[in-house]
Amino acid sequence: MSKRQTGEKNGAARPRGFQLGPGVWTRLRYRVFDAEGELVEGSGGELGFVFGYGTLLPALESALEGLAAGAKRAVELAARDAYGERSPALEMEIAREDFPPDVAAGDRFELEREDGTEVVVRVLGVSDDGVVVDFNHPLAGQRIRFEIEVLEARAGTPEELEIAESALSSPADTESETLIPVADLIRRLPS
Repeated sequence: MSKRQTGEKNGAARPRGFQLGPGVWTRLRYRVFDAEGELVEGSGGELGFVFGYGTLLPALESALEGLAAGAKRAVELAARDAYGERSPALEMEIAREDFPPDVAAGDRFELEREDGTEVVVRVLGVSDDGVVVDFNHPLAGQRIRFEIEVLEARAGTPEELEIAESALSSPADTESETLIPVADLIRRLPS
């Protein structure tokens, strides 16, 4: 096989096939590390999606655009480009009786929104009357590092593109951010 057929030029291998860009179905292997360089619990694995339709954080997507299958890249994002800065406005007090009797600072709970999506909250403090919870993303305010390997890149099928377009053109209704009554939905997460 000639160098031209193998994709080599001057002895160096060139990427062949599709590069990550809008409309390319992509499968990635990833790991996420926090500001201290620790692997984020529960992060990592594989993700398949149509590139360019809002699945990834915009800054991460921008850093990966143009990569081909087999490529690996480490990407560091500032807090504002990852999960945002911490916001004191996202800390609120909820009635004490809506929580289990043994609730304590540091506990984490899942709450369900009216649209069925879940949000994880962290307990900041407990008093006789209320429980102060934090709705900030657990990684808010931190520099985050992603380690990415592109496993597959190919043209998205018409069905995949239709699903991606549908998800992109119907953003979540802002009113769906309202939480269902807390007492009905609190589930303690393992520590």
